[in-house]
Amino acid sequence: MAKHFKPITRDPKRCRAQITQLGALLQTKPALSEKNDIQPFFKARPQLAAFVCSYMRDIGPATDHAFEYPFFGDFAADLVVGDREAGRFCLIEFEDGRRDSIFKKPKGRATTEWSRRFEHGFSQIVDWFSALDDFKKTERFRADFGAGHVRFSALLVIGRATGVSERDRQRLEWRTEKVRVDSHTVECVTFDALHEHMDRHLRLNTGY
Repeated sequence: MAKHFKPITRDPKRCRAQITQLGALLQTKPALSEKNDIQPFFKARPQLAAFVCSYMRDIGPATDHAFEYPFFGDFAADLVVGDREAGRFCLIEFEDGRRDSIFKKPKGRATTEWSRRFEHGFSQIVDWFSALDDFKKTERFRADFGAGHVRFSALLVIGRATGVSERDRQRLEWRTEKVRVDSHTVECVTFDALHEHMDRHLRLNTGY
């Protein structure tokens, strides 16, 4: 594979330690900066980064991962994780982990609205899929992802569970279920929900 990707084999013991460290971070810091907290935290923990794709239903254990994966021009995914042999990859966008990262309450209104941060993150994913249409025709794409049919999905990780009411959670789930980008699935999840999923998934599937 090209230099952008690094192979990885799941190590349940190390993965458990890194999931625990994520839980500690979420408990001690109610507001997380993408640049100062999230990016360096995941880059220093490859087992955790690779395990993020467990949130997606159609991807098995990751075999390869890449941070800041470049497409064309200024387009680069925060993290790409996948199973090269199966031809399944997930493009991951990290945004800030704050109470109001997903929804904001406008002055004088009872109903929250989607935040600029959320719309920015989602738009990033739209741009990635647009760039992929042309990128698929290149030799570098085949070197990185394989020559056969490759299926992509995307995951937007943003915000904190404490900032999402029951009504807003339903809106977030509806958007995740109904909105597709060029037929690609785009999941949206808070850092707390992602941690909870990975904690449960590793325990149920490996015993760790």
